[in-house]
Amino acid sequence: MRSLEELAKKALELKERGMSTYEIADELKGVKPKDAYDVYVNWNPIGSSVRRLTLVGRAMADMVREAVDQGSMEEPEVVAGIEAGGMALGLIVARSLGKPVASVRPQRLGEKKVAGAVNPSFSAVEGKKVLIVDTILRMGETIRAAVETLQSVKSKPVGVTVLANKSGKDSIEGIPIRSLVELLPVAKQPHA
Repeated sequence: MRSLEELAKKALELKERGMSTYEIADELKGVKPKDAYDVYVNWNPIGSSVRRLTLVGRAMADMVREAVDQGSMEEPEVVAGIEAGGMALGLIVARSLGKPVASVRPQRLGEKKVAGAVNPSFSAVEGKKVLIVDTILRMGETIRAAVETLQSVKSKPVGVTVLANKSGKDSIEGIPIRSLVELLPVAKQPHA
């Protein structure tokens, strides 16, 4: 049995190596990747109601304002929703922040997400500081593809905000993440 001090030291060491909260927890518990599991986030009660969607988008914008005020995120000039679900929230976040809205569409290449395109029907992002908005962050593949897409057109992603974060990460590619809900694994309790 390791002491609390030893665990804290090990956790800090793993954090400095870039591991997520999930990965650190698993490492400290001795959980192997095959033991890991995912959970489905049904956000239909939010997405099916304009009122609730608006309230959630405003709360996400509030978190971004707070991060900017604290200096942990740069002030965005444009808000980019990730097409499909992220676009609805992106519109509300953009309106709440008083910023123009853009739309980014990462591509799927087989099972992998890769850089895609910025929809020209919305605000331009070239040379701008951009906040990325999406619904659920799982492993970060979609966000990474959105970052690559935005960087390919010379914009600077300065933050990410999501409804729910299942990754345990507080940043991706050095870009801060803010989420309304963070889903973290807990140890299973043995049956008595």
